[in-house]
This record gives sequence, C-alpha cells and structure tokens, in this order.
Amino acid sequence: MLRHCLVALAVTMVIGACSRAKPGEELNLDASSTLNVVNHHWGDVDVFLVRDGQRHRVGMVTAAGEENFELNPSMTKAGGTLQLQAHAVGASGGISSETFSVRPGGMQITWTLESNLSRATLAVY
Repeated sequence: MLRHCLVALAVTMVIGACSRAKPGEELNLDASSTLNVVNHHWGDVDVFLVRDGQRHRVGMVTAAGEENFELNPSMTKAGGTLQLQAHAVGASGGISSETFSVRPGGMQITWTLESNLSRATLAVY
C-alpha cells in the first residue's frame, strides 16, 4: 500500500515538473524566435527558412563562424511547419533539416552544421 502511494506521489511530482508555464504566467504570443547557426563547415553558407513551401533567405554564416538571427514574427506566429536549408557558397552541396512544427510564443532554434553538411544537428526549444 505504501509502495503504491509513493509511486502515485512520484508520478504527480513528475507531471507537475513538466508544466510549461508557472501559475499566473501568460504565454507571450508576440515573443520573437531566434535562429542560432553554428557553422563548422569549411566554407560560407547561405541559410534559408522554408515555411509551408515558401523559401525565405535568412542570411549568411561565414566559414567556422556562428550567427544569431531574429526571425520575423510572421514566420512563427501562426501554426504551420518550418524547415531550414543551407547551401555552401561557391560550391555544390547543401542540406535541408527535418521539418518541424511552428510553436507560438517564441522558439529558440539551434542548427549546427558540420564540415560534412549531411551530419548537421537541429535543436528546437
């Protein structure tokens, strides 16, 4: 009996710790989203954002550099999907990230490009 109570208490604590907002806090739907691109590639890359099939240039990241881009709120405000693309400047080759869902209230997106572009990693939170 005591074991069942302890399990129920542990489950309740885990569920409570997973909540997104604290009591009394409201989600700011106008919060901006940030894209951080870390480029370990040997050349400069142009970065694009694809939203529901439409491609928009975000900017360029120099070789072995890192850039932060504030995304236009219209790109992340409503629902839909996003995908990132990077194309090596002056060389053939590029990569597309997996598609991910847009979440209102601001997102932090980190895309790490490796020397072999096919080994890129994406984190969205």
